[in-house]
Amino acid sequence: MPALAFANNDVAYLWWQTDAKVDGCLGFAIERIDEDTGQRTWLESMVGFQAVAGDGRRFERTTRWPIQKFQWKDVFAPRGGTYRYRIVPMVGTPTQLEPADELALETAPVSLVETHGPVSVWFNRGIISTQAIASALPQSSSGGPNSNVLRQRIGQPHDPLRERLAGEANDALLDFLDRPARSGGKCYAALYELADPELVAKLLAMKREDIEIVLSNTGDDDATNEAARQALHAAKWKVSDRMLGAGHIGHNKFVVWVDKHGTPRAVLSGSTNWTSTGLCAQTNNVIVIESSSLARKYLAYWRALKADGAAQASEFRAANAVPKAAASLGAGHGKVRVWFSPNTPQQTKPKNPPTPVDLAEVFDCIDAAEHGVLFLAFIPGSPSFLTRLRERFRAKRDAGEPFFVRGALTDSTEVQEASVDLYHRSPKVDGHLSGVQGIAEDFSYWQKELYKLGHAVIHDKILVIDPFSPNSVVITGSHNLGFKASYANDENLLVLKQNRPIAEAYAAHVLDVYDHFRWRWNRKQHGPSAWSDLDESDGWQDKYFSGTGSADRLFFRPA
Repeated sequence: MPALAFANNDVAYLWWQTDAKVDGCLGFAIERIDEDTGQRTWLESMVGFQAVAGDGRRFERTTRWPIQKFQWKDVFAPRGGTYRYRIVPMVGTPTQLEPADELALETAPVSLVETHGPVSVWFNRGIISTQAIASALPQSSSGGPNSNVLRQRIGQPHDPLRERLAGEANDALLDFLDRPARSGGKCYAALYELADPELVAKLLAMKREDIEIVLSNTGDDDATNEAARQALHAAKWKVSDRMLGAGHIGHNKFVVWVDKHGTPRAVLSGSTNWTSTGLCAQTNNVIVIESSSLARKYLAYWRALKADGAAQASEFRAANAVPKAAASLGAGHGKVRVWFSPNTPQQTKPKNPPTPVDLAEVFDCIDAAEHGVLFLAFIPGSPSFLTRLRERFRAKRDAGEPFFVRGALTDSTEVQEASVDLYHRSPKVDGHLSGVQGIAEDFSYWQKELYKLGHAVIHDKILVIDPFSPNSVVITGSHNLGFKASYANDENLLVLKQNRPIAEAYAAHVLDVYDHFRWRWNRKQHGPSAWSDLDESDGWQDKYFSGTGSADRLFFRPA
């Protein structure tokens, strides 16, 4: 019974398999073993064999309420630690369970850390459609959690709810801005949205000579950035206003650090807008890469942004279209290439558009995928990476080769009705399951949830290809992975290859988010009967042995 644990700074994800059903197994108990202290802790679950009386919202050890799945995530493991996990089949009856210790399996140790060599990556906890958030907020007049209270609390520095949702992403941003004060040098930032009170206060508290900012507009009225822009200008900060026209956005969110000798040293990028909702009310990531070669490329692009004003001129576009050499990240850490946008001759996407140069590399990576692809995206538009992913799936299917796909994206056809689309199990890559929001009413163990705050639910821009193989690929940055971004927007897109720890970190994040919404989709489709309590027979295993498991096996444990 092979078992796998992989993690990022926030969550450990577990996957295991059996060759056949385990007779009499009513689920699995999971034990966390701390490698440093030896402490052993049984993980807990929230679903029992019969719905309990009252509100029912409580946790029980998985020895009593076992896991009826072949994957799980540990969201309570203390960050920074190293852990092994023991996964034990529980057999018997619901009221008299016994561990089948002879069938237990154990993972290799895994660490909940953000740094792997020269690359560090953080993920926030920006999903607000959770029972924890529902319990932490007062009810609104509709009976659900009060969104106005949530908005107020996430805008208050050091509020416990803000800190819970932002996770370590906020600290990562603040720490990067501290580099000039700590080590000398200067930061150069290119930002799309800037409105979070703590981040704005941090910028204003820096020395004027320690940072320069290219600050883009967020719309015709620039309402999001207006207050921060005025405050920075009033304080005589070095701010270049990049006020782009309709249909174009300065979508970057990156910072370059140049040391006291004038040498570019590191880059911070990712999907996180510098707003309270970006930090706390949508899924996002922050990545820092310590590479002088990469930092020089970002700094040259920053200077080009500043010099371009708001023209997105042909010379600027042509320079962005020139491929940049991939930067080595050192032995065992792979390499990284960056692309900048806009990079097409046309300023808007034409009918039957040619593939932009940055997405051409993305498509090549998808075409080379052997075992599967994971993704999270905001609103990529069409054409996008999904176009090529469908083609790759069909090619693998037609060749009789299993191919694993899991993903989720924000569906915002009507902005006020933003929900989540899910792509799951190989056949569904040809279509999608839409309308996932949150739990819409109290039932069984759960209470009504708040599923969005604004028009983004998932805001990551992530592709993870073959993460458990030597040829892993991670694609991330500000780019929404569709043609419009390359044609119309200021963007940066990172392609990291052959760095398995970082690929596993991103894989854990994608599967964490996907699994959260997958259950809620099932609930929406099937009503209160959807996993309202545990199966009292071993029949829950049947769906895992229906012929679809080969893609899972090859993806998680490639030969």
